[in-house]
Amino acid sequence: MPLRFPAEHPSAYQHLSPVIAHRGASGLAPENTAAAIELAAQQGTHWAEVDVTISADGIAVIFHDNDVNRCTDGRGLVIQQTLAQLKTLDAGSWFSPFYANQRILTLTDLLALANQLELNLNLEIKPTIGREVETVWAMAKALQQVPFEHTLLFSSFNMLALSAAQQHLPDITRALNVEAIPRDWQQRLEDTGSTGLHFAADFFDPVAVADIHAAGTPMAVYTVNDHETAQKLWKAGVKAVFTDYPERLLLLPLPTDHH
Repeated sequence: MPLRFPAEHPSAYQHLSPVIAHRGASGLAPENTAAAIELAAQQGTHWAEVDVTISADGIAVIFHDNDVNRCTDGRGLVIQQTLAQLKTLDAGSWFSPFYANQRILTLTDLLALANQLELNLNLEIKPTIGREVETVWAMAKALQQVPFEHTLLFSSFNMLALSAAQQHLPDITRALNVEAIPRDWQQRLEDTGSTGLHFAADFFDPVAVADIHAAGTPMAVYTVNDHETAQKLWKAGVKAVFTDYPERLLLLPLPTDHH
């Protein structure tokens, strides 16, 4: 049976803020860690985006890469390490000695922290290929363990993951992530029951964006760290931008009417 949540808000996009902290305030703290999430909240962000994958024992964890090499003092694939093994890793020293001993968060850790900080979350589903359904199951289990009190949005580049989310967590708004906007964007959204489209700032196409905006499809764009690009995107009808430096963009006059 699909896990149902109270459908108080038909779409997460009704509550989406123009500025979303990308992996937390990841320009100033190690990405996807409690430190980055807390800093984003301190800076006044209402939304944070993080990446969710699973450990060898099927626990949902907050981590971007397939392997732990870049963002910890460990080596090897995330999917080949148990949660107990992942929890021994230092996920902060690679960024700065100041952040030594930050730990990889489980999704339950993150949900509890975001409840405390009153943060809404965009959970990007980042499954190991072949483990899409298991990743969504692990997310469903975490959401049963820690009921989330704020707005939740799922997104993924992986259409199988989005379809699994549609099947098992149907009440949570979904978005398709792409780099460049595909010509068949409407079909892809339909195929995965997704409401929104998230694309890369480098691939901004004013004509396509105008069409998508006219169709009433909400858009968010990653990763935007300068004022000029953010303003251009908001004016074009983009609802939100993901940024590594939320404080920079929160200092801007935000769009008053971001449909």
